[in-house]
Amino acid sequence: MAASSTAVVELGFAEPPESPLIAENFPSKIGGRPAWLNPEHILLADQVRCEVCCKPMILLVQLYTPEDYPPEAFHRTIYVFCCKNGSCHKIAWQKSFKVFRSQLPKDNIYWAENESSLDNTTKKKPFAKQCIVCGLLGSKMCGKCNQVNYCSKEHQIEHWTSGQHKIHCNTISTTSIIEEHNNQCRKLVLFPEFEIVTEQEGRDQEEENEDGERDGDNNSSNSKALVPVGDEIYENTSVDVDKAFLKFQKRIEPHPEQILRYNRLEYESEKNPGPLWVSDIDKPTVQDINPCPHCGQERTMEFQILSTLLNYLEINHLQQSSLDWGTLLIYSCKNNCHIENMYYINEILWRQNFSDDGLKWKRDPK
Repeated sequence: MAASSTAVVELGFAEPPESPLIAENFPSKIGGRPAWLNPEHILLADQVRCEVCCKPMILLVQLYTPEDYPPEAFHRTIYVFCCKNGSCHKIAWQKSFKVFRSQLPKDNIYWAENESSLDNTTKKKPFAKQCIVCGLLGSKMCGKCNQVNYCSKEHQIEHWTSGQHKIHCNTISTTSIIEEHNNQCRKLVLFPEFEIVTEQEGRDQEEENEDGERDGDNNSSNSKALVPVGDEIYENTSVDVDKAFLKFQKRIEPHPEQILRYNRLEYESEKNPGPLWVSDIDKPTVQDINPCPHCGQERTMEFQILSTLLNYLEINHLQQSSLDWGTLLIYSCKNNCHIENMYYINEILWRQNFSDDGLKWKRDPK
């Protein structure tokens, strides 16, 4: 296929932030507290509770993805929430992730291009109070000092102990000490924060891989690509590997540190790039990816998160219950439908793991 008819995938990489990843800069990031696109209307803990353990999920990734249509999607962010407990994912992974789409038009009361154009009433518009731990809506307040907000009883208890609020509550403490304890608490609860920076994959590589697929992947089994899984590195030493994984291995080899692949780039192209599957099994069916319930439009694959992201989450991969996946695929409404007074639209996540049957791992002796 000609290069002009196929969109180029945008690759995402994790980097330590050089400056605070605050909402007004529209960041794309891993972990930390959400930088809310709509700071007045933010998610409740009940909206992001894991349906297995019933605890609030935490932010895994947020991606700033502005689009031209409709006008309400001029500012647009996708939020992916995840239960930190790997045991929940092994019981029912579908209940341990949630995805939300939030969007705003160019002219909005929060992020005006010209701040001086806002009247005094708009400038003083209150923003929602956030949980001191995770950044969700702080619908609860410390009953003793009435100074700190929480999203849930779980995070209130966590802040009382690891955040040392039992010491600082109703006392005069220096701001630096309080913030140090707050950060200690957040470090225990949240995923570490990294900025996501992007670059194009390159059309030459995409065309080469498409040609290789048409040729039957004759040379794929000679690939020396290594696939990181946690802190361990595995190398394929057998030809008994499913073709999807071979293609995946070959495709990521030039940029093995990529943690994300953004696919939905050119609506007018004849063919947008599809998912990069990690296995020939566990692919979603049409029934798994339901049309948008609000507008009836199909949901298309927008981006996928790779297993390399796990290396940035400070997970103990030696534990049997540790968090794990092959790839996470995010499907969102192709129409970017706007629903009045609905600030977050649920979208779909599909998890695919590496195949145990088609893939023969061997631990690298190095």
